[in-house]
Amino acid sequence: MRSVLVLAAFLAALPAWGQQVWPPPLPKLDFKGVAVQPVGEALDEKVLEPGIELLAKHDVLGLGAEAERVEAWRAGRSGLRIAGEAGSPRLIDDKGAAFPLSPELGVALRRMNAYFGLTGPTLAHPITTEEFRAALLTPEAVVSVRGVFERTLSERIVVKGKPYMPELGGELTLDAGRVAFHFHDDLVRPLLRELVARGDDPAALQRLFDEEPAKMALLDPQEILKKHLVKRRQWDAEGKLSQEKRDQILRMVVDTVAELAAGHYSGDASTQLKDMLTSDWSGRYAGTWHCHPPDAAAEGFVGDYPPSEDDYEATAKTGEEIVFVFLPDGYDVYQLSLAPAGSNPYGNRPKPVASYRSEGWRAYFQALFEKNIRAK
Repeated sequence: MRSVLVLAAFLAALPAWGQQVWPPPLPKLDFKGVAVQPVGEALDEKVLEPGIELLAKHDVLGLGAEAERVEAWRAGRSGLRIAGEAGSPRLIDDKGAAFPLSPELGVALRRMNAYFGLTGPTLAHPITTEEFRAALLTPEAVVSVRGVFERTLSERIVVKGKPYMPELGGELTLDAGRVAFHFHDDLVRPLLRELVARGDDPAALQRLFDEEPAKMALLDPQEILKKHLVKRRQWDAEGKLSQEKRDQILRMVVDTVAELAAGHYSGDASTQLKDMLTSDWSGRYAGTWHCHPPDAAAEGFVGDYPPSEDDYEATAKTGEEIVFVFLPDGYDVYQLSLAPAGSNPYGNRPKPVASYRSEGWRAYFQALFEKNIRAK
């Protein structure tokens, strides 16, 4: 009985039969188009031109052959993106065509993309002098700069028993107020070590010139050793000097070239690319950098070598160069900018953008001297 009453109440609430359309019209649905998000990460134009081409040319990390295949595949394509997980990356174009990549090349292209991605944040929020100075003097920055000079000590080159700490260089970023050093391998330092090791063998030294002419030109820009080897062959043929005397002169020439070369940093596109592809990049770009390392004196490390003419020549190429100068009790940082046309920057060096001094620093490096230099 109760169910009958409920049904009667429901029917009474309906409009009179014939006053409604049955079945009732469907509601009008407003379907809005939803944009399909493209798959993967867009590649910066500089990754495509000239990044991949340079990677192929210099065969960085052994990826040259694969980079050449990528170059051939991408010809005539547009909208290239990198997609896929780390273990199975791939390139895709705007039409959906895909090209599989090795995990190694996938990582390399993503890091290269992150490197060029620094441009946007840097232009949007340029690093001010005050901000840079503050970042260079934080406790974390002091530890990082100290690590740079420690690395020069670990990579020292010994000539006639005297250690030479080499210059190091690379690129610098600033991320959330923290300075990050990115190191470029020195282009000729392995060859310099070989030069020192073979310093008593004129035939082996000549082979270095024959096999690596461009790099040896960087090691011996004044051709001191190259010309001496020609003279040495004449002396050997004529027999005018004793073998002992000829060997003494050769060793003296090799040591001179090694001493001059040890204090200079050399790099090219391949060394920059290697760093680019093996480092993680974030934040803003501060510029290229190199250091002026300490010298080993009788009782400890000495330093305080300000920017040189070579540094301004580097600035003319890069537009800006940051120089970290070792001092026995700290460090100075110089920020060199391209000088106006017609000016003479060498007579008007800037003051350091930041200077750090600490007796703790002096004690730390004195302990390293005692352990690594005096004890040897």
